[in-house]
Amino acid sequence: MATNRVEIWLLGRFVVRCGDAEVPAREFGGRRVRTLIRVLASRRGELVPKDALADALWAERLPADPAANLEVLIHRARRALGDPSLITTGPGGYAFTGGEGCLIDMEEFRKLAEAGRTALAAGDWVGALGWFGRALEWWRGEPLPEDAYADWARPVRSELARLHLEALEGAAEAALRLGDPARAVEFAEMAVAREPLREAARMLLMRALYLSGDRAGALRAYEELRRGLSEELGVDPSPEAVQLHVGMLRGELGVDGSLRRVVEIGRAHV
Repeated sequence: MATNRVEIWLLGRFVVRCGDAEVPAREFGGRRVRTLIRVLASRRGELVPKDALADALWAERLPADPAANLEVLIHRARRALGDPSLITTGPGGYAFTGGEGCLIDMEEFRKLAEAGRTALAAGDWVGALGWFGRALEWWRGEPLPEDAYADWARPVRSELARLHLEALEGAAEAALRLGDPARAVEFAEMAVAREPLREAARMLLMRALYLSGDRAGALRAYEELRRGLSEELGVDPSPEAVQLHVGMLRGELGVDGSLRRVVEIGRAHV
């Protein structure tokens, strides 16, 4: 049994660390072993059927005996991880296990992001900013980049991309509520870079820029949204975005980035 903690990084470049050292690529015995570990680790605690693993590992053409080949890869994966108990054999499949002795960055990010969402919903701005900030520290890059075009990775990548965007937006909102628009700008800009046509992110950027003293930048952010929606989707900004734009023009934004009073928006803006 291994005595050192195992860390598996699935956000950004795939890395397996045992103790303080990264496991060299040669120790895995091939790229399919690395893929196998990523598939199982991204679904820790779930029994993954052998057929599903075979499809993930040999998407183009299955070997003559997938089960036998899979057993060989499982053996190599256990050896590379340094702790055979991390991968267990179950009825018709395999599962990745391990408690505190095995850390997976994807799980840490999820846990901290969820804590941030809970704090944000409760109006705990300090707690929300802290939790979201810690979650974002785990984000070293896109999830499972080596598997960007693999069918098995698509749901995981989509879920984590959404959580990352929500964490950025939540951190920006919390920073605004705490009276730190400059920091809110940083988070909002990253959210907009991720989804340029997402109104929630763009509106956060507008509010943050305005309250940080960059009124021209805030108005420019709205114009970029309006133009992008028109050119790419053929639609106008929502009434909420238009209302925020009018509020900035009239100087009606409060210190928390909300409108001091409701601005009436006619149907022409819808």
